[in-house]
Amino acid sequence: MARRVASTSSKRRRGKAEIVLVSRTVLCSVCGISERQLSVWENEDLVAPARVTEIDGQEERLYDRKALHRVRVIRTLGEELEVNLPGIGVILHLLDQIER
Repeated sequence: MARRVASTSSKRRRGKAEIVLVSRTVLCSVCGISERQLSVWENEDLVAPARVTEIDGQEERLYDRKALHRVRVIRTLGEELEVNLPGIGVILHLLDQIER
């Protein structure tokens, strides 16, 4: 049973900052998207999990706060601003360049 809880969320410490990882189901629930939509965005390389682990022979994707923020940006661009997937990719690339 402890394994199931660990797959829902996981905490790691890096220095003094705490990194929280959540499962695919939790990410979708918090962001208000379907797992199918998340799969489309992953296939388009718009978002990626922070870590992929294997538990009991099944792949478990875990997402960090950066992925949560990115999913929210993608959703805003697509739903509120009506930007198509290629346009979202360009905008995200530009935002990534600004962060560097």
